[in-house]
Amino acid sequence: MKRLDSVEEQAGGGFDDLPSGGVVPFRAGLGLTQSPEEPAGTGLPDRYEIREREDGRSLHCGEAPGVAVSINQRHQFSEAEARRLGERVVFLDGAGQFGPVIDNKQQLYNLDHHQDCLRAFTLATCEQALIMVLKGLDLDQGDWTVYANEPDLDTLFAIWVLLNHRRVRQLTPVQRDAILPLLHLEGAIDANGFEIGAHCGLPQELLTAEKARLDVLHRRELDLKGAGGWNEADLVEYSREMLLAIDQLVYQPSDFDDYARVEQVYGHVDIGGNKVAVVCRDSSGIYEVEQRLKKSWGDRLGVIALERAAGQYTLRRAASLAGIDLAQAYDKLNLLDPRVDGRPPEKRWGGSDEIGGSPRPEGTALTPNEIGKILRMTYRRVRPVEDLQRHATAALWVLLLILGAAASVASWRVFFAPPGSSPGDATELALAAAVIVAGSWLLTRKLSSGWTWLFGWRRAAGRDWLAMVPLVLVGAAGGGVWMPRDAALDPLSLGALAGSMALAAVALELCFRGLVHGLLVLDSPVQTVAGRWFVSVPNLASSALYAFATAVATWRWIAGPPLGLAHLQQLALWAAAAFLAGLALGMIRERSLSVWPGVGAAILGGAVRVAIEIFYLT
Repeated sequence: MKRLDSVEEQAGGGFDDLPSGGVVPFRAGLGLTQSPEEPAGTGLPDRYEIREREDGRSLHCGEAPGVAVSINQRHQFSEAEARRLGERVVFLDGAGQFGPVIDNKQQLYNLDHHQDCLRAFTLATCEQALIMVLKGLDLDQGDWTVYANEPDLDTLFAIWVLLNHRRVRQLTPVQRDAILPLLHLEGAIDANGFEIGAHCGLPQELLTAEKARLDVLHRRELDLKGAGGWNEADLVEYSREMLLAIDQLVYQPSDFDDYARVEQVYGHVDIGGNKVAVVCRDSSGIYEVEQRLKKSWGDRLGVIALERAAGQYTLRRAASLAGIDLAQAYDKLNLLDPRVDGRPPEKRWGGSDEIGGSPRPEGTALTPNEIGKILRMTYRRVRPVEDLQRHATAALWVLLLILGAAASVASWRVFFAPPGSSPGDATELALAAAVIVAGSWLLTRKLSSGWTWLFGWRRAAGRDWLAMVPLVLVGAAGGGVWMPRDAALDPLSLGALAGSMALAAVALELCFRGLVHGLLVLDSPVQTVAGRWFVSVPNLASSALYAFATAVATWRWIAGPPLGLAHLQQLALWAAAAFLAGLALGMIRERSLSVWPGVGAAILGGAVRVAIEIFYLT
């Protein structure tokens, strides 16, 4: 799982999909926008924003919230590569290195004229984009990515048409007269050369005027190329400024009397059911912001996360009848927010079904990126096969750790054990435990990408988990903790025995209540500090693996060969005791938010087990 502050997204305005294997990545790209400003002296709103994504910066328009434009000179996709990008993708003027494509099934479109096309009979990209929009290309359904490599005028007009698709369908006669001759003239010039522009059907006076306007728009590109600065220029920012310049040719300030703008939109995520969650910042109240966002998103708006001040968020359900449960979002946010540490238990995300907020008074430690990714994760439907894969991956890591421990013990016995030493002694248990500790630590660091508190590597909270300690001791008394089969119980050897068993307690908690539980904790509800009592799915899974490991994978240093009927009965008893102890330790882990109280309880259980052995010997 990667840390969210960097929370891939491709579809969904900037967030990445959860991979299989029980690991939830949290690095990638709900983009941070630039603050919107009004272009100097025009009276027009600056509707265009630049956001950071994992694959680079992208251009957005406040009136086309589901469309992201990626501009990069390296964009040159083959058709096979283009189709691997998924649905709702548009390529402009060379970004797709294949012939024009209209694939309505996959919603993949390549607007261009290539060497395998007859350019004399093919419209330029900008006119293709205009026809696609007027023919009903629905850019309000789902999230779209537009790829461009060179923002020449043809491409810029195409981008403008796509980002203004709502207004293009409702242009006034004055607005049509301002933009359509420009598009037609640029299309004719781009497709077949400058000399053809004179034959594009415009009256001479209008043709002269439109050429002059094109020259003004074209001048900055020519200046950059003439000075050798085109390849080094910020082409995304250049494109944003050129879109503003086109706006000035088409619109009047009065055209935006009803335009509602949120101060800063960090991004959005798809939460299923054709709904989105939008993360934004604004000084206005949540209900006013909700109305502004609904003008952009319409019925797609599902959840709003509004930052009112640094770290202070209001969470609002905008679609009351869409089956969106904010309680699920609170649970996920509380798991992943490092500031929700159980001290006090009330310092949590929470609220009603309709509206809630971040922890008080300090607020959240999550970034806007991370909040967006968590909301997407909350409402994303997990298929049964994905759930099975996560559990299988957790079991595989446990198996590898146990095999590594067994291999280390076998190597010790062959190369380093003193002559006459007894197999299954405290030294071998300590060695096996050390391997599991090291492996669990390395895997936790790798899979958490720094979010170790999600795996229980944090300071303990609360006290009600103490109620589970007696149950741990009962399980330990029945054989639920690991103890060498040839333990020497004389006073001189008790120190080595205690050390090996304490190390084993650390190993097993880091492995099962840390690593395994951490890999599964985001899939199902778990207990919280001072919350209600229940047995969670991650607790059941980690306890079952713990019992299996105790009964089978560690039999060489607990029971020893051969495995007769008596041994199997003993192992079954120990497995049952280990499962009971594991459930209690899992509850301690969840209610304290930490693996360390469980380590202490397991060490205490080991002491009980040793005391029982001594009692029976005497």
